Amino acid sequence: MLLVFLLSISVHLAQAQTKILEGQVLNSRTGEPVPFATLGVPGRGLGTVADEQGRYLLRLPPSLSDTLIVSCVGFSSAVISPTALAAGKRVFQLAPQEHVLSEIKVEHRRMRPALLGNTKSKGDIFWMGGSSGKRTVDTEWGWEFGALLKPVRKTYLEEFHMYLSANNYELLRFRLNLYAVEQGRPGRALLSQDIQLVCTKQQQGWLTVDLRPYEVLLEAQPVMATVQWLQSEKTDPEDKYFSIPVMRQSRQIMVERENSQAAWTVHDMQPSLYFTVMTE
Repeated sequence: MLLVFLLSISVHLAQAQTKILEGQVLNSRTGEPVPFATLGVPGRGLGTVADEQGRYLLRLPPSLSDTLIVSCVGFSSAVISPTALAAGKRVFQLAPQEHVLSEIKVEHRRMRPALLGNTKSKGDIFWMGGSSGKRTVDTEWGWEFGALLKPVRKTYLEEFHMYLSANNYELLRFRLNLYAVEQGRPGRALLSQDIQLVCTKQQQGWLTVDLRPYEVLLEAQPVMATVQWLQSEKTDPEDKYFSIPVMRQSRQIMVERENSQAAWTVHDMQPSLYFTVMTE
């Protein structure tokens, strides 16, 4: 009984020490919602992801004096100052980025199919996301995880594949991100279109998304490919988790961060994700 009482006190103290911000992320040009925009505090494990209507619930410590970064693929990021947050600013606007699409001509006589990444469905350990016994995991949305890939020739991405060894969510949504490599970590974002993977009904095994409509071309240079956790739904708060197999490596090629603005960490492992490609 004493243990239950102490746990209850601990929960109430944690709630009292958390400041909850609720609002919406909008397109500054059209006024429409920006679905699944990310919100994060630079260099810290604080952040979340907005829903389909751009609405967010962000839990922050009351004494926070850092800026907040709001971002989404295809938009310029917005920097929200602590002063603006303290003054009650809760609706954030993102400006669409202008992109001039260059024509891509694929000469199939010069191309051959290939694979890029780790195609194995088994690993040495399982990298897990989610929490048990919590009614919400919104503080974990925005978590990002991926690997270093090294195309040796000009490469067109046709499909992306990721393996889920476990999944008891009724809905899981991820975003595919590609980054230039800067000082051994993800740097400049390379994609201008929002590419998502959605799995329902506790789907497990290989998840696949067709990349041909996006016409993604990689040059012959290293790239970081990651998936970012955007959304999850499960009625029962118990046993909410998913896992991805990873294999141990002799070099650090796996990257991870807690949310969209947290610091990247690197690991001597390789996750089960790969691309089906056409390469020169």
